Amino acid sequence: MTETPPPPTQPDPNRETVRLRLGFSLRELLMLIMVVALASAFVTTLWRLQRAQAELAVLRQETGYLEPSDEGEIAAVRLPSDLPMTYRVRVRVPDWPPYRVAYSTDWRQSKTSPSWFAAVPLSPGESIVQVQVLRDPQDERWKITTLRRSPEGTRRMATVLPADQVPIFSSPREWLRSGVSNQTTTVAAGKTLRLLDERVLVGEGAMMLYGDRPPSDDMVGIFADLQPDVGPL
Repeated sequence: MTETPPPPTQPDPNRETVRLRLGFSLRELLMLIMVVALASAFVTTLWRLQRAQAELAVLRQETGYLEPSDEGEIAAVRLPSDLPMTYRVRVRVPDWPPYRVAYSTDWRQSKTSPSWFAAVPLSPGESIVQVQVLRDPQDERWKITTLRRSPEGTRRMATVLPADQVPIFSSPREWLRSGVSNQTTTVAAGKTLRLLDERVLVGEGAMMLYGDRPPSDDMVGIFADLQPDVGPL
């Protein structure tokens, strides 16, 4: 007796549908994981970049970042200082003409600029200039000092203050502050740039002493100019 072979097994359409659905869901899941991973990496990188930019901005604010300038320009920016009557400026000058920082505490009546005491020569490139008024512990005399630091070395000059100015600087006073700020200032090479213009307010009419015009009376302050080193002060 011949056995009748069993009929061929027909594929279960429901099982095939489940299999297809599971395969599509797995691919979708893998793609979703990849998208999430890429998005997370992008967000993390963006956050780190923003944090680095914020830290760089703070660092530039603390150290006085001097923005790039053209070869035919001089540039300066004010640096932070925690000491009283101490001012720090970062400057950049070209190879020519030579430059210097002239300083003074005395601006005479009707003169167009202070009566400069002396000047510190600058090297081409960047330098840090510090101007300070203090009582020198070595001889107990009040002086204005100017210090230049550059890759070529350090140069310092000091001038004893006039006797009538000592009581003004040795006691608390109000100041009107001007000169360069913590944002880079540039002017064409060969011109003068006022670095410091810190005027002491003295007397009832002190407010009228401030301005671009020559003072109507003798003025006391801390003045420094970045100027071409061509001729006498």
